[in-house]
Amino acid sequence: MEIRWLTVGTLFYRQRVEFPTLGTEPLPVELANTLHGTDDLIGTAERAGEWFAEMGQAPVDAGRARKLRDSVHRLFTAVVDGVAPDRADITVVNGFATPTRLELDWSADGPVSRWRDTTLGGTAVLGRIATRAVELLAGPDALRRCTAPGCSMFFVRDHPRRRWCTPSCGHRDRQARYYRRKRPEVSP
Repeated sequence: MEIRWLTVGTLFYRQRVEFPTLGTEPLPVELANTLHGTDDLIGTAERAGEWFAEMGQAPVDAGRARKLRDSVHRLFTAVVDGVAPDRADITVVNGFATPTRLELDWSADGPVSRWRDTTLGGTAVLGRIATRAVELLAGPDALRRCTAPGCSMFFVRDHPRRRWCTPSCGHRDRQARYYRRKRPEVSP
């Protein structure tokens, strides 16, 4: 694969991968961020397979992955916009999460958590993503959307003052505000 410029949202990457990721976010957030307006980074079975491989996950059924991603994306949007979600999206995420659960175990080093899957492969991967999405939606983590102009990426706010998905989005936003303040008034 050749190195090329790839633009998604307002993120610019020069890298060997086809899929820009924030790299610091939970997998459900990274999956939801594969949808940018009309741009679908996992729109084909091949692209979905490449994305999941890039994320270090087992191959999944592309149609099921998009179904889960679309529901998670709409639920995340509802949370950050403060509106009630569609019950159908809740049902979809719960359906994917059902065969997967996180269990507590105790080792010589103390408590550990382990995934218990009643399915294998790609179905288990989607189950873990759905379960983690439920934890994000119902838990204390502050899910946010980037406030930089033109960016719609989700992220988990790990600091009270964080407003952007990446430092580059923050830099562009600050530059735009500075330009608006310093720009001379234009008369009609």
